Amino acid sequence: MPSQLAPVTPDVLKWARESINVSVAEAAKRAKVPNQRLEDWERGEGMPTVAKLRDLADLYRRPLAVFFLPEPPAGYSTIRDFRRLPDLADHTWSRALHKVYRRAVDQQETMVELAEDDLAPQVPTAEVTDDPEIVAGRLRSALGISIEEQFSWRKPEDALKGWIEAVEDLGVLVLRTSDLDLEEMRGFSLPHDEAPVVVVNALDFPRGQAFTLLHELAHLALRTAGLCDTYEPDGAADKRVETFCNAVAAAIAMPKEEFLKESLVAPTGARSWDQADLVVLSTRWSVSTEAILRRLVTFGRATPAFYGAKRSEYLAFYRKHREEERAKRKAAKKNGGPPPHRMAIRDRGAPYVRTVLDAYHRDAISLSSTSWALGLKVRHIPATERAIRR
Repeated sequence: MPSQLAPVTPDVLKWARESINVSVAEAAKRAKVPNQRLEDWERGEGMPTVAKLRDLADLYRRPLAVFFLPEPPAGYSTIRDFRRLPDLADHTWSRALHKVYRRAVDQQETMVELAEDDLAPQVPTAEVTDDPEIVAGRLRSALGISIEEQFSWRKPEDALKGWIEAVEDLGVLVLRTSDLDLEEMRGFSLPHDEAPVVVVNALDFPRGQAFTLLHELAHLALRTAGLCDTYEPDGAADKRVETFCNAVAAAIAMPKEEFLKESLVAPTGARSWDQADLVVLSTRWSVSTEAILRRLVTFGRATPAFYGAKRSEYLAFYRKHREEERAKRKAAKKNGGPPPHRMAIRDRGAPYVRTVLDAYHRDAISLSSTSWALGLKVRHIPATERAIRR
């Protein structure tokens, strides 16, 4: 019996491949066909079988039904729509980044579809012309993190957990990923009227992740999509926005009035700083020593030249950390890594996981749909349920 053919729309088939930065050769290999045949399908010369279309849909991270639409859906924006990198060949988006972006969009859409109650995010709005200190004050007030609570955090991981939960309480989905090098992305955000999203690279230091989270929260306040990476933003407008978001993030983490009361910080005038003093402030405020030093420059307690001299030390330290994280990731894969259910909760966010499981229990979605929405095999769902309900 001949295999059933899938009457796909050629333009949609090509669009789906290009939207996730997959080459013809890679797609053809997944479908087990010559490159020429895949190109023929994308021109409308022949059709894939249903089985091969399923393979391509899995690779492209698209629902099977999308391929039968009359044209590429306008609602499915690609990552190019908000890219913030210089438009150079060596700064092109990797397939891994496209995948992370698609997951973020999928979660955003799934959250809106499955939430039983109306979603109403409580992120204050801002304009790039506003005073960053004032914007930070509004955001910190909304987050509900007191100085006393911040100073009670004993470990960087405690601080990251505290900031994530506070941002989630505003109605923001906080996602994490370990699939991307920090050189490509530290975080990005997707504004939305019902389910705004922030994605943070979990390979960064916990303090770095927390700062990225606050930086992207500032983007959401501006209602602009943002990408936090290691490259300089391209264009004056981008630089202005990134500078603003950095300033807001610093002011949320280190409010001006309280920061200037610190005995180490209170004396006026720029000076050189001992690393030991920077570490004391870093530990107390649960931010990196670099963030502390930049804040000191802002208030005239350190010179830009002193910061510039220290910057090379920080960059070397970060490079070493990235290499160590790559080694850890490689070793973890060999040993099986953390339990899948734990990674699903960390990477997809507890509020999202609860929403999906609640939808399953009220028969709004099937078990297979629950498995897809959580990125888990069915056998891992009971452990996820137990962990999330604790």
